Amino acid sequence: MLHQVLHDQPIVWASIDSRMRALSRTDDLIARVDGSGCDIKDLLVSELGPYGHVRFNLNGNPLFLPDKLAVSLALMFHELATNAGKYGAFSSPRGLLQVSWSVTDDRLNIAWDETEGPPVGSIGEARFGTKLLKSALRPFDGRTEITFLKTGVHCTMQCRIPAS
Repeated sequence: MLHQVLHDQPIVWASIDSRMRALSRTDDLIARVDGSGCDIKDLLVSELGPYGHVRFNLNGNPLFLPDKLAVSLALMFHELATNAGKYGAFSSPRGLLQVSWSVTDDRLNIAWDETEGPPVGSIGEARFGTKLLKSALRPFDGRTEITFLKTGVHCTMQCRIPAS
């Protein structure tokens, strides 16, 4: 539908096409597992793939995410990746992203670290994306912290992993 609406605006379409496809692939990934969830690495590869596989490193053990947590994280990863593409590590030829995760007891810890992107300018008022990042993990007794460093965005996410 968007493609039809934007048929006479190829530059606009080109700027959102890969991101829309990534979100669609992620939705398909979660649905393929009978709606029960997916592995975190598969989720990240699905969201980050449009930005080039050499631009990111993923570090962590295999971890199956229940469907509701997978959907929340997919939205968060999509928002972070979109921002990295517009303003952060993926908007710079040398920019890199490292995502690491670990589990302690039933708590998931994720670190999103961008480096070599453009310097972070002034941060404006929190808008939809920031509000999404700050609230998406609340149903899982979670929290998100975002720090804008000279080296790039650093985001930590922590939440309880629901029993499958």
